[in-house]
Amino acid sequence: MEKFSSFLNEQKDVPYELLIVSHDGIDDVNETGPLIHRTAKKMGIKSYLAETMGSYMEDTKDGKIYYSFPVDDKGEAQLSTTKTPVDYQKGFVINPKKTLVMMRGLNPRASCESWKVQAGTLEHEGYKLINSVRCNEICNDKWHNHIIFMRENIQAPKTFLVRHAEGSLDAAKKLNNKYPMILKTAVGSIGVGVMYVESPKALEGIVQLLYREDKYIDILLQEYIKTDYDVRVIVVAGQVMGAMKRPIVSGDFRSNVSQGSKPEMHELTDLEISESLRAAKAVDGDWVGVDFIPSKNRETDKPFFIEVNSNPGLTGIEETFSKKFSMTEKILKMFYDRDNWNER
Repeated sequence: MEKFSSFLNEQKDVPYELLIVSHDGIDDVNETGPLIHRTAKKMGIKSYLAETMGSYMEDTKDGKIYYSFPVDDKGEAQLSTTKTPVDYQKGFVINPKKTLVMMRGLNPRASCESWKVQAGTLEHEGYKLINSVRCNEICNDKWHNHIIFMRENIQAPKTFLVRHAEGSLDAAKKLNNKYPMILKTAVGSIGVGVMYVESPKALEGIVQLLYREDKYIDILLQEYIKTDYDVRVIVVAGQVMGAMKRPIVSGDFRSNVSQGSKPEMHELTDLEISESLRAAKAVDGDWVGVDFIPSKNRETDKPFFIEVNSNPGLTGIEETFSKKFSMTEKILKMFYDRDNWNER
């Protein structure tokens, strides 16, 4: 740690530039991308905040030029339409030797096809992506995430896949028909698509409704573990940056900050730290949020891991740690060290 601290103190020039590819959806406003952008500029990091919709790249002898519609420091994009055409903002020259690329706000509920093409192209050409395509593919699918946990022997709530509209009760039998249960869509974030199911009748009704809306939807049925709170751990480059305790929202069963939970700083046990690092490594995460439900005996019993988030929001944890330090600044400083750009 002393070696790393002295390395930071010796830096006279910020050793990288930052491309933040964000998405400002109408129903999914991304606040973290703009927060990173503002913090990077304060730190002297050359930063470019881009809107993924309509963006494109051109090859040059020095790398690529990334073009995007205008985005202000709050992350609000001006998209071109047939009635109100908008010119692209000045392009940003990127190079794999000096440009760190952060893909933000690009969850499966947004339009991701252009992101997949861009991310795959950049990764193939040697750019460092936070996070990698593989990490995002795992974390954006809760069933895939769960399978990885099982493969790596990471403790998680019992979870089964509902394969068709009539299969919900079969999945419930595998959970010994123990209600309440948690029903989740495999794709979703910030607590959206997560439901509390109290009876077989309610289960059948919810599943039928979901399949009526989308016959190809993947649904997960999960055992309910009663708790007063869950924990979000921020892991960057194989190190725990901090953790926050998220109390269950009053009148709800969820603990997402976006759903109204009031988080607070949380001290982890050695076991919780080591297991959280294993969960982050299992999904190849460079910067992830690891969510778990604590066991009753936190010192000796492993927690139950819910998921790893490859697009963790920073607003809640930034406010939680604001009296001690800026979490955003701490994360950006971690990538001053080029060893943290390497595969883990």
